[in-house]
Amino acid sequence: MKWIQWKDTFEFAERVMPRLLEEEAKHSLMIGVLDNIKQGVYETYHQFTVEEDGELLAILQVTPPHPLHYIVLSKEKQDEIARFVIPHLIELQIPFVDVVSEREQAERFGAVWQEVTHQSTETFMSQRLYRLDTVNDVEMANGRMRLATHEDQPQLEAWYHAFEKESGLRDSAPEIVTRAVTMMIEKEDAFFWEVDGHVVSCAKKSRPTANGITVSFVYTSPDARGQGYACTLVAELSRHLLETKSFCTLYTDLTNPTSNKIYQEVGYYPIMNATWIRLSR
Repeated sequence: MKWIQWKDTFEFAERVMPRLLEEEAKHSLMIGVLDNIKQGVYETYHQFTVEEDGELLAILQVTPPHPLHYIVLSKEKQDEIARFVIPHLIELQIPFVDVVSEREQAERFGAVWQEVTHQSTETFMSQRLYRLDTVNDVEMANGRMRLATHEDQPQLEAWYHAFEKESGLRDSAPEIVTRAVTMMIEKEDAFFWEVDGHVVSCAKKSRPTANGITVSFVYTSPDARGQGYACTLVAELSRHLLETKSFCTLYTDLTNPTSNKIYQEVGYYPIMNATWIRLSR
């Protein structure tokens, strides 16, 4: 096996994109992040491939402090690949403490990590990736969807912090949240559901690919839950996005039955289970 560390993200993209696009929706996270790297969104990033006789066996990408994204293309060699890549990552002192991958691959990575490092691992989140091609007819709540503006910055920042807390994510520093929300607004990515002049729910579009786009950051104010606002906003936003894209994708936490139920009502169907593993180092 050959370990390749890519210094030029455009050359990396040229090498891996043909394989990633074979299952564009399934690999939309890596494709979207790769596109953001090319646009200069991330100051720090690391990109690697594992190859053998000219064949791609695995693709790795990380934008610290986010999790390492790990895609195994040769499943019959999954354990061998994990045992090959982990020492390289450790030797290079790549700063990551989490790994995200298709469930089986993430679990195998975690098991081999324990064998190699004698450190513990834990499952932080079991996720499911959904795809939508057509929005179902769903009962729409009262109100309207509108684009977030700079006047909404304080509200979006407050909900960003609340979303992280409720999801169990590590708290982002205030300046990071401010920068992320500012970018959402400037790129016209963030949307609200508004009822009688009051915003009750938000969502955003992110990580566009050639044919698809992701819906994320779906959050409803605690005092407005149970009224169907999130379902309505996701349906309306997805319908809007399908005007220019062929499909939408969306990740959920499998331990949240409400979100998994409402997204399927809108028309999202599962295409992959993924796992987010936290590693002791």
